[in-house]
Amino acid sequence: MRRIIHCVCFAIIIFSVISCDRGSPSEESSTPLSPPPLREVVVYVSTDEAIARPILEAFSKESGITVRARYDSENSKTTALAAMLRTEHDAPRADVFWSGECFASAQLGREGVIAPWRCMRSGELPDFLRGESGWWHGFAPRMRVLVFDPKRITVEQLPQSMLDLATPAFGKSVAMADPRFGTTRGHIGAFSSQMEWREVGSFQKWVDGFASNKPLILAGGNAAVVDAVIRKEVDFGLTDSDDVYAAVANGAVLAMIPLRQFPSGESGGGPMLIPNSVSLVDGAPHPAEANALMIFLLQPKVTEWLHASRSGNFIIQLNPPANVSKNSIPNSANSALTPSTPPPSSPPDGLALMPENMQSIRIQAVEDPFQYDQATMVPSMDESVSILRKACIKDGAN
Repeated sequence: MRRIIHCVCFAIIIFSVISCDRGSPSEESSTPLSPPPLREVVVYVSTDEAIARPILEAFSKESGITVRARYDSENSKTTALAAMLRTEHDAPRADVFWSGECFASAQLGREGVIAPWRCMRSGELPDFLRGESGWWHGFAPRMRVLVFDPKRITVEQLPQSMLDLATPAFGKSVAMADPRFGTTRGHIGAFSSQMEWREVGSFQKWVDGFASNKPLILAGGNAAVVDAVIRKEVDFGLTDSDDVYAAVANGAVLAMIPLRQFPSGESGGGPMLIPNSVSLVDGAPHPAEANALMIFLLQPKVTEWLHASRSGNFIIQLNPPANVSKNSIPNSANSALTPSTPPPSSPPDGLALMPENMQSIRIQAVEDPFQYDQATMVPSMDESVSILRKACIKDGAN
């Protein structure tokens, strides 16, 4: 009996030691019993991968959050990713949508695919960098421009506003990307809504004049417009500033000018700015990590990086000094830093920076940027694009 009691006591002691060892690792042990849970965020990105990837890697390094990014092609990247988000709406895979424009994000918000989101910086952003209902938040805009070959045409020979493109003086001279996609789609939507606000039926009149000039409507995106100018298929083209910078960096001889929507003197009718936008996907699987990424992208240093990059995005001065017009949006090249402004942040490793030889064509400031009503233009955007395409096809435009 004594032997049995000794065995039972020994077994109890051994069990107690094992149990304590499992639940309370010793202070001397440096190896955790289980690795910490992996934090990750899934982002769909329509900004050029060469620009976006180093920025996302910088976020991951700073936050410890793993980023899984999905990119898409040049011609239909925003449209394709928006379609994917719609398809996945019942079982979202993405947490964040980082778009190179804001128009698709606005539509996704109206469809319930994008969720409203707010942060402390939201109130600092100017109206054109804030989507309705918090569906998107903008930063680091590009500009819609006219690209041309300065060896073949002078600035004085170029149209000075979108209205000029519908006059006979500029017939058979202009190329435009497929207006069903990207920034061209948003540009036409915003322009048409403001035309109709000025005078009902005026957009149709403009379309008729524009189509009669036989514009070159391309199957590709804005980069294809730049290529058409390089190949001398047209004298000039409607495109985005970053596409011109990219071509010049590759050796092309090009120039560009900001294109007003309406003639000088009409306030709010100047060049159109296209912001990057960041949105929270409805039902995001990793909401805390999504919130961290969105706050990161809206930091001034990210806009500084994009400004320094080959994309050449604009820095928006949220609180301009007294001697700067509220309608002037200067970049860091002509705006002094205030004492409270932190010094510029060094770009992340791997970011393609703008070469010095491109500074000569860089647009340094935007005067009187185009103002339009988001709530009006987004619902009618696709209808406006359809009107334009039908007129151009009817009148024999390519």
